[in-house]
Amino acid sequence: MEQKRYNYAVEKLTTTLKCLATHPGDVRKRLKAASLIFCVLREGDFPPEHRNEWRWVKNELTKFGPLLNDKGEIWQGSIENTMYRIRKKTGSKIAKKIYELYWVVSENQQYF
Repeated sequence: MEQKRYNYAVEKLTTTLKCLATHPGDVRKRLKAASLIFCVLREGDFPPEHRNEWRWVKNELTKFGPLLNDKGEIWQGSIENTMYRIRKKTGSKIAKKIYELYWVVSENQQYF
């Protein structure tokens, strides 16, 4: 695997893991906060054999879609709505998958 090719993902996931470890609140609140960091990542930022795992993370984070007001405008975003509705156990599974993806793209090397 070309380390430089996935350096952007390593950078974003390093910061994401820090947020997941230090942000106050339960895993759902930490995932919501961390999503602001890793939302810029795309499938192409991951090795082809792990892109389906990234899709899974994104799908799980937005599973319930946004809430709309009576005018059809977004009142609450997909991630916020989903994090409000899922169980902590599901949030932990999502966080674990993010951690595993970090180790895939970092090749077990710390980001500097």
